[in-house]
Amino acid sequence: MDRWALVLTLLAVIAVLTGFSLEGGNLSSLWNGPAALIVFGGGLLATLVQVPVSYLRPLASLLFWLIAPPHYSLDTLISKLLVTGNTLRREGPLALEKVASSETDPLMRKALMLLADGNDSESMEAALLLELKSREQRDEELVSVLDSLAGYLPTLGIVGAVLGLMQVLSSIKEPDALASGIATAFVATFYGVGCANLVVIPLASALRQRLAVRSRYYEAMLLGIVALRSGANPMALRYRLQGMVL
Repeated sequence: MDRWALVLTLLAVIAVLTGFSLEGGNLSSLWNGPAALIVFGGGLLATLVQVPVSYLRPLASLLFWLIAPPHYSLDTLISKLLVTGNTLRREGPLALEKVASSETDPLMRKALMLLADGNDSESMEAALLLELKSREQRDEELVSVLDSLAGYLPTLGIVGAVLGLMQVLSSIKEPDALASGIATAFVATFYGVGCANLVVIPLASALRQRLAVRSRYYEAMLLGIVALRSGANPMALRYRLQGMVL
């Protein structure tokens, strides 16, 4: 995912607000501080209750993808595998330690160290696959936090509307303020439903798509490393991996 997702999300919000304005609505009427506090404050805090403290930093890193997403290139991966394979053939497994020390990707560095230590193909594949699946499971749990937020926001919107109507009905003896009060009460519902469906759900889906790209990238890496350990020709890896779509 890239910043295009944020641009489209912003355009969706603008489209809704523009439609409201064209229907004769006043945009200033959509601002209501107490409603925003109930919906966004309550929804965010209710969501964070189910997030372990140890997950806060990984969650922040994942959300940062919305601004600066990582880039996974199959060509870059193939180049790394070619360097690894040529080093393995010409200088032996121990020379891979130097290659691993300059590698910035933690999983790739671990794969290189396993290869340098002379592990067999099965044990290497099992170790890398275990870490890959563990990462995927944790990341899915992180994205599910957004799913929870998308569920809480409309509910808190209804709560805000109910609380607003309670305030309106308590002053029903003032009919002039009744219509205005009802309109204000439903602003909370707009906040909850609008934010969940225009912002949170689309961005959660976009993050899942990016995570799927990363999974395919690491699956290709795993296939390449195991093939090198089995004695495959490094040049042959290019033709073997080119069919994978990231």
